[in-house]
Amino acid sequence: MSILWCGNGKSELHSPGSHILSGAVVEPRALDELIPNWRDKDGHPLTQPAISSSMRFFTPRYSFPIPHPPQMGNKGNYILSLSQFTSWLGGVAEELGVELYPGFAGSSLLYSEDGHAVEGVRLNDVGIDRKGRPKDNFEPGMEFRAKVTLLAEGARGSLTKTALRRFELQKDSDPQTYGFGVKEVWRVDPSQYRPGEVVHTMGWPLDTHTYGGGWVYHMADGLVSLGLVIGLDYANPYLSPYRELQASING
Repeated sequence: MSILWCGNGKSELHSPGSHILSGAVVEPRALDELIPNWRDKDGHPLTQPAISSSMRFFTPRYSFPIPHPPQMGNKGNYILSLSQFTSWLGGVAEELGVELYPGFAGSSLLYSEDGHAVEGVRLNDVGIDRKGRPKDNFEPGMEFRAKVTLLAEGARGSLTKTALRRFELQKDSDPQTYGFGVKEVWRVDPSQYRPGEVVHTMGWPLDTHTYGGGWVYHMADGLVSLGLVIGLDYANPYLSPYRELQASING
């Protein structure tokens, strides 16, 4: 059994998990089904269960509790680092005989003879100079063919865009929406640390015309993930998601 793990080809991204940036609250149901004994494995990062969930509306000076949607409940979930989680899953996969090829970029899809199905992925060529000419160490990209090819490149991956256009996969769908997110991870004063607390926010620093919201996740080991996501349809061309996050942090 083998799997192709495509990154963007940069040297610093040569290990599973090194391209993952976000902290998260994870529901373990799929993990329970795939790896029933995961809790017995050493080094797993699901060490901080979510204990409480709430939503708050911010103004420049105050914070008000608002109703918490039941579908956003996190009972039985875990607060963790997705980077650590992905790295751990990579190790589990290798133990099961899966071959990982991190750090290689997929350059194009491979199709069946009739062009109606995806049969795999072709990697990028290596040993190319800045003008696209082959150097002495040139090697053509390898081809990986499989019965099933799963594209998981994120919201707008280059191979995914190719497949969407070729097979008209969005023909009868609503337009996709996008957001821009920024986050920081803090080690906070023990008096302010509430392990397992999950808070989602609305309102300030965003105005009433800007779609978005924030989060505060109290992770394990005294760490807190906090961040802000803003929809890319914001009308103010001078709005900076990073500055808005800093405004909310600095008050």
